[in-house]
Amino acid sequence: MGKGFEINKQAIRKMSREIEREFAKNPVRVPLEADASGVTFPAGPITNNYHGPVVTVHGDNAQLAWDNQTANQTQNQDIAPGYEELAKLITGLLASLPALGLSGDDEHEAKATAESVLGEVVKDEPDQGRIKRGITMLRGLLAPIATGVGVTVSGEAAELSKTLIEGLGSTLPF
Repeated sequence: MGKGFEINKQAIRKMSREIEREFAKNPVRVPLEADASGVTFPAGPITNNYHGPVVTVHGDNAQLAWDNQTANQTQNQDIAPGYEELAKLITGLLASLPALGLSGDDEHEAKATAESVLGEVVKDEPDQGRIKRGITMLRGLLAPIATGVGVTVSGEAAELSKTLIEGLGSTLPF
């Protein structure tokens, strides 16, 4: 009997390097204009992945999209009563993270903390202590932007941070 099919890992690494070089030569540029007069948040975070498989996992639920032109993946989870506004605000915060101008580590920490809070509000009985700690952490990460401490803080980012901090303090159901 034959050995069967084996994945050529070296060829995959080589192909990945060549693709990275090609994208480095031809970067995608999109001009943006911001209007902060009516700051609204999208329904949820949107991720566009153009070059690879997409795997979405929430708890025991997993979705996989691979080698297709368009994939629309949604997962609906029930939010604990009274936590709807907080969940909406945290989802908006996640969608706005790139615009806030946080450092890499702070942005990663904010994302992890926000996802932790969202994971808590979909439970039957959310742990109020974990939610309070998460909100305190998020407010602490947003405070330097709201006060304009960072060198690259824009007026829009400062205003958005202030709005998020006020919202985080006023949406607690307890």
